[in-house]
Amino acid sequence: MYAYRVTWTLVLLSTALAGANFSRWYPYVEALHLAQAHGRMVMVYFHSPHCPYCEQMNTFVLSDPAVTQLLEERYVVASVSTATREGQDLARRLRAPGVPTFVFLVPHQGTWEEVGRLFGSRPRAQFLEELRRMCAKGGVCE
Repeated sequence: MYAYRVTWTLVLLSTALAGANFSRWYPYVEALHLAQAHGRMVMVYFHSPHCPYCEQMNTFVLSDPAVTQLLEERYVVASVSTATREGQDLARRLRAPGVPTFVFLVPHQGTWEEVGRLFGSRPRAQFLEELRRMCAKGGVCE
């Protein structure tokens, strides 16, 4: 079972690296590989299907064209549901206090370094400004 999972993961990663589509959101490990290969920052989005604040962010903020454009141009988004065991484990590892949480990571000397985090929902304009600030802090903005 483990060998099958590893092989399938490698197939997914090689496919993703060959034809990266930054308008979509990826599982965490795949997002890390894409970001490394393309010199981008990772935005890990922790969410839950039962979270009204996550729904607010999805509906009014993350779907906004200006937010979407910035994410597509500079980030790889890792979508992590805390409704799964893997999502809960990753949330603990990255110290997500609840949902929605956004953790920003950049590759640094063979490891991933956190450059910032946001917790809770916020208005579109504020989130867009915070994305720009994280982008500059991570060194991926022009």
